[in-house]
Amino acid sequence: MPICDYVLTLSKNNLEGGYMKNIKIRKYNSNDYQQVCRVHDLARRQEMIIGGAEKYFEPLESAMYREDFFSCEILVAVISDKIVGFIATHPHELDYIYVDPAYQRKGIGKALANAALSHLLRPVTLDVFVENENAKCLYRSLGFKTVSVEYSQWYLDDPKKYSGEKMILE
Repeated sequence: MPICDYVLTLSKNNLEGGYMKNIKIRKYNSNDYQQVCRVHDLARRQEMIIGGAEKYFEPLESAMYREDFFSCEILVAVISDKIVGFIATHPHELDYIYVDPAYQRKGIGKALANAALSHLLRPVTLDVFVENENAKCLYRSLGFKTVSVEYSQWYLDDPKKYSGEKMILE
């Protein structure tokens, strides 16, 4: 099924408000930029807090990885013209997956991942903070397995070591 035609209907039990909602997964376009930045900034800050690295949070507009991000294949999850999540991939790698915190744990991340994974060649790898149990639970449900865990210093002037867990889907 083409990516742009992938539509998931989530039951009213899966989304707040008790109403049936349609989630459309489609390719990113340049009109999505501000909404993708909003979702990134909310969810990335949350991720950095979980990983103990909040002081290194950067908004997408100024992030040093911005060029890499926009070199990815990007899919967005949309509810009623509002982008509530996105996933960005390179061949064999799930690079970024973020869902607006108000919409997390409702199946949107899984829908995004399934849409992306249906078009990626195996093996597929990803990196996640060891402490990010919710994300790792999602990845394990998709068949990813941990292959390594590392703790590394990110900057010379910061002696703290941050976690990184590499996972793979064969």
